[in-house]
This record gives sequence, structure tokens and C-alpha cells, in this order.
Amino acid sequence: MKRIITNITGGLLLAVSIVPTLLSVVSCGQQAADRDIAAADSLSEVAPQRAMTLIDSLEGEIDMNKSRHMKLLLLKAKVRNKLAMPMSTDSLKDIADYFDKHGDSNERMLAYYILGCAYFDGKDAPMALQYFHEAAAKADTTDSSCDFKNLSRIYTFLGEILYKHLSPENALIAQKQAIKYAKLAKDTLNAICGYQRLTETYYYLGKYDSVISISDKSSKLFQKYGYINYAASSYGIPIFIMVENGETNKVKPYLRIYEKESGLYDTKVNKVKKGHEIHYYIKGMCYLNENKFDSAEYFFRKELNETSDYNNHQAAAKGLYMLYKKRCNNDSVTKYAEMWNAATDSAYTQMSTEHLQQMQAMYNYNRYRQNAEEAEKDALRTKYISIIIIMAIMAAAIGGALAVRTYIIRKRRARVNEIKEYERSISELKKARRELDILTENRQTRMESLIKEKEEEIERLQKEKAEYEKNKDIAARMTPFADEPVVRVLRRHAEKEHVMMSGEERKMLISLFDSYEEISRLKAVLSESEYELCLLVKLGFTPSQINMLTGRSLQDIANIRKRMYNRITGKDGSSRDFDKFIKSL
Repeated sequence: MKRIITNITGGLLLAVSIVPTLLSVVSCGQQAADRDIAAADSLSEVAPQRAMTLIDSLEGEIDMNKSRHMKLLLLKAKVRNKLAMPMSTDSLKDIADYFDKHGDSNERMLAYYILGCAYFDGKDAPMALQYFHEAAAKADTTDSSCDFKNLSRIYTFLGEILYKHLSPENALIAQKQAIKYAKLAKDTLNAICGYQRLTETYYYLGKYDSVISISDKSSKLFQKYGYINYAASSYGIPIFIMVENGETNKVKPYLRIYEKESGLYDTKVNKVKKGHEIHYYIKGMCYLNENKFDSAEYFFRKELNETSDYNNHQAAAKGLYMLYKKRCNNDSVTKYAEMWNAATDSAYTQMSTEHLQQMQAMYNYNRYRQNAEEAEKDALRTKYISIIIIMAIMAAAIGGALAVRTYIIRKRRARVNEIKEYERSISELKKARRELDILTENRQTRMESLIKEKEEEIERLQKEKAEYEKNKDIAARMTPFADEPVVRVLRRHAEKEHVMMSGEERKMLISLFDSYEEISRLKAVLSESEYELCLLVKLGFTPSQINMLTGRSLQDIANIRKRMYNRITGKDGSSRDFDKFIKSL
């Protein structure tokens, strides 16, 4: 009894000593996970690709609780956004929902910011605007630990969306907020960039004095902190304004700095970076104001030919109009005046199409929340209407296909009846020939001519019969696929055009047999290319035609057929054995 009590006591002591050890091990593991997540977070700003590698390793190796797992998913979304990798909005919504309930203000702001970026990259401006607004609302700006750098980025995106969608006053508010929070984050470069970005909005509002003033200040700030190329590129809009005002002498020093130091213009080949082709117009106007007409024409035509953007075409046409006006060439003046007007109309139409329909949605964020339920109902209604329309189209297509099939069958039957009629005619003609043979000699001369005529007609009818039999054999081999559009196209490729079939034609070929279970089940044991070859054999294409359609050698086609015969039947056999087998299905 004493020994039993002693054993129990020893077991309890061992258990008591093991539990703290286990807790310590678990705690150490979770602390290591926290350290690795923190390391990946620090890498996300300076080396996002390395951060992604570390995150992938953490996902695969560390057993962590849900909180840490969700933090890791949020960090992964942040890094993917940095690397401009595509992301699912549905999974991002799940992350945002989780941190809405369990995260701190910075985590909530980050989750909604990334969700807004995903919609922004997907060209869905209304949804992007909604989630950027929500992200900004999640920030706690009274807390010193607030991620002001992220908040600055959010307002930068808001400013860009509002500017692009013709709401400059609201864009200006968002841009100034971006500058404010960049300063609080001590992010000097983005603060100056945000300040310089105001010039675009002030130019749109027609406040040219503010544009020039801000450009001068931002350029000096860029130079102060060593960003020479940014300093030079900040003169872009002021240069345009000065050129439009005809201040050629005033613009020259700025133009030299811009072209030499901005990194946007290659002076050796007189070429500007894509997206900045308006600079050709600026160069052309400078030469035009100096009466250097040939140089001006060179840059105007360069802008006209190197971009399809309507705004650039408008500027180039305007420049050529002014050039030929100075040259007193009335025909060219008329031509480029019309081109200028057409480009202006096109630019306005494009702006209307892309932006004006979204303006109301852009300006009032609260409207999205108020109308969310109604929008959801509309979407559901649209879905049902789309389904009904699709079903109606499918029914019409099926009905049309059946009508075409009925027409073809009727035509075939009519042709068969016609051939039978030909055969009866041939029989009658042969009988007539026998009768002619027993006619009297005194009618021989006249009858020989008639016999020859009948023989020629018999020969013609026999040729038609032979041609029909040949076509009937081909049709029999291909039935019921001979009249399918894709089969006719492939046969034309192989016999006349000598081109390979496209990827879309491959898909149509494979879908043709989906309803034929005995054939389509072969997909389970064959690769896609083998199954494709199998279908071509089934349709009666010869090896040389298959060679033309697929680009495979004749030897390769023969080997694949032997290999498929063995795999499907379990027997050894030749390529011809395979052809017989597959055509028998």
C-alpha cells in the first residue's frame, strides 16, 4: 500500500514538472513565430520579394494559432500588393472582416487599404473609392502609434481617383490630407511628391499662378534633399503653361533642365518616355514661336504618329494648324483645323464615356452605403434577366440547329431520289439501245447519231453516279459530324489552306464529342494532345492531314496511335489497328 501511494505521488510530481515545460515549449514556438512575422514585416518595405519568401516558409512550417495566422495572411496581402501581384477581393474581404472584430486600428486600416488597392487595380473605381474611404475611417489619428505613412498613401489614392473622375475640389482635399500625414510619418519624399502633385489639380482648375508657385517650391525642396530628377520633372506643367502663353524665351532654361535632368527625355534621339508625348508639342511650339517651321513640323508629326491618345492628337493637330497658318497654306490649314476639331470631339467623347457616367458615384461615398441593399437587388435582378436571355438565346440556337439539320436531311433525301431517277433513266436508255440495235439497215445512219448522243448522256449520268457514291462514302465515314462547322473548317485547313488549327478550334473539336460518352471517357486515360489526335482519326482525317493540323511529324503520329491502342485496349497493335478501333466506337 505504501509503495502504491509512493508511485502515485511520484507520478503527480512528474506531471507537475512536465506541464510547465510543455507550456514553455509552446510559448517559445509562438514567440519565434511572432519574431519571424515581425522580420517579414520589416522586410516588406525594403525587400518585398525576400519578405514573400519568408512568409511562404512560415505558412508551410509553423503551427500557429488563428490570430497569428490571420496576421500572417494580412502581411502576405500587404507584400503581394507591394509586388503588384493579383489578389482575390473575396479573400481580402474575409481578412478585413476578421480584423474588423479582432484587430487594432492600424490592422483594420491596412486590411481595407489593400482591399481598395485590389479594386483600384481591377479598374473598379467606385468600389476602390468606397474601401479607401473606409480604410481612412479606421485610422486612429489621436494615437501616436497610428500608421500615418499608410494613411498618407490612402489619401493619395483617393486624390488620384477623384482627379481622374473630374472632381478636382474633392481631389484637392484628399491630396492635402496625403501631404499632412506624410509629414507626420516623416516621409519627406512622399510629402514633397504630394505637394508637387497639387499642380495637376490647380492646372485643371485654371489656377496657373498657383501651379507655377508650387512647382518652384517643390523643385527647390527636391533639390535640397538630393532628388535631382524629381526637381527637373516638376517643371513639366509650368513649361506647358509658358509655351501656351508664347513665352518662348522664358521657358528655354526650364526646358533645358527638364530634358537634361528629369530622365524623361533622351536628347540624343529626341525621344520622350511613353506617356509624356505632350513634350513633343511643347518642343514644336517653341520652334514655331521662333519661326523654325521645319523643326516645329518634325515634333508635331512625331507626336501625331507615336501615340494614339486623343489629347496628343488634339495638341499635334492644333500645332500643325498654327504652323500652316503661318506658312499661309490654306489647304493644310483647313485639313488640320478639321483634324483638330475631330480630335477635340473624340477626346470629349472618350472623357464622357469613361468618366461622366461615374461622376455622381465618385463624389458621394455615403450614397454607396445607403443604396447597398438596392444595388444588391438590382444585381440579382440583372442576373436573373441575364439567365433568361441566355436560355432564350440557347433555345433559339438549338431550334436553329435542328432546323438546319432537318433541311440537310431533306436535301440528302432529295439527292438520293434524284440518283434513283438517274438510274431508272440509265436503265431505260440501255433498253432503248438494245431496241436500236435491231432496227433495219435503211435507218442505220440516222440511228447511229441518236445512239451516240444517248451513249454520251449515259456516260455523263454514270460519272454523276460515281461522284455521288464517292461523296456518299466520305459522308458515311464522317456522319454525324461532317456538317459540323469546326469539322468543315479543319478539313479546309488541311486540304486547301494548309494551316494549323488554332487553340479555339481545338476547344470546339473537343467539345463536339462531350455528349458521346463512349469517346469522351477516353479523356480519363489520354493526355489532351493524344485525345485531340484520337478525335481527328475518328473524323476520318489522314495522317498527312493530321500532320498539317497539329504540326506533328508522321512518325510521331504513328507512334502515338500505337501507344494509345495499347493503353486503351491493353493489346499490342499497329497504328492501323488503332484507327479501326476508334472508328468502330
